[in-house]
This record gives sequence, C-alpha cells and structure tokens, in this order.
Amino acid sequence: MTNSVPSDVDRLIVDGSGRLDVGGVRRHQIVMAVRELIATEGVGAVTIARIAAAMGTSRGVVNHHFKNKDEILRAALQSAVRNASAATDQIVTESADLGSVTALVVRLASTGSDWWQVYIAFLAEATHNEFAKAMLQETDRNFRRNLGRTLGDEARAAVVLALMKGLALQRVADESFDTEGALAAASELLAPWRGNPS
Repeated sequence: MTNSVPSDVDRLIVDGSGRLDVGGVRRHQIVMAVRELIATEGVGAVTIARIAAAMGTSRGVVNHHFKNKDEILRAALQSAVRNASAATDQIVTESADLGSVTALVVRLASTGSDWWQVYIAFLAEATHNEFAKAMLQETDRNFRRNLGRTLGDEARAAVVLALMKGLALQRVADESFDTEGALAAASELLAPWRGNPS
C-alpha cells in the first residue's frame, strides 16, 4: 500500500555527518513491514518471526533494531499517526470551518490508507489490551491537541475526532454506508460552531 504522505525515508535518514543512516533506514523498513502486517492481519499477527519473514531477513536483524515487540508496535502506530497528522494538518490549513474539516478528515480516513487500518487495528485491540489502549489514549490526546490549535480549541478537535472515528468505522464495516449523507447532516448540526470560537 502507498501512503498519500511522504515517508521518513523519502526525506532520507542521515546521521550527524550527513551520511545515510543505514540503521535508521532498516528501522523504517521494519516499521513499514509491521504496518503492512497490522493493516492486513491485525495487531495479533505481529511477531518477530512474522516481521523477519515479511522482510526476508532474520529475527536477529529485527531484534538488533528494536528491544521488543511492544517497542516495534509503538513505532508502527507512531509512524502511522505521523502520516495521519501530516495529512490532516494539510486539510486544516485550508479551512478552519468545523464541518468542512470534519468532512475532509472523514473522507481521508475512508480512503483505505494503511495509517487508518493500523489505527483501527489498535482500536480493536484496545478493548482487551492495556498496551494498545494506552497507545491510543496518547495518540488521541496528541491529535486533539494539535488539531485544537488550528480549530481554536480542543473541544472542537474532540468533535472532529469522534465524528471521524464514528463515520469512518461505519464506512469500514458497511461499504454501502452513506458517508456523504451523514457528513451533510453532521455539517448541519455543527453549523452553530462555524467560524472562530467565542
């Protein structure tokens, strides 16, 4: 799967002397392999052996770059969230209107991008996995804080996040779900919140 946002490697990972950081590149490759595993098979599919097999390398290579599976999962979610944040930051620079931002973010999440699939996988795990739950809490807090700066306050950002999750999850569960109709209704409901907060 390709991301709509440039990856870390697209900007070349270099060390302090300006040379290519081979370890950084390898870590990025591991993270992207994990994101693909999570997006296609879920968080439970991630094991050191599966990562190594997906990359065509040894378990030792994976273990050399990450201390444990939790560190790898954390890196994968953080990478996915960075891509999501870059995409949503671009959206909110174009409009501070809550209805428009919500519609654009929901459409973005409905595209099937791997960052959204990774987020959904962690969301499913969070019901019975404390690590996944803690990771999502941290991710959502950061998203609300960053989006809140653009929209004027964190309450608006919380509404966008809730609508994004709810509408996009319905779209994932039912491809015939009328996302556009739901977005039009949400925009109507959010009309009193347009413009700058008082």
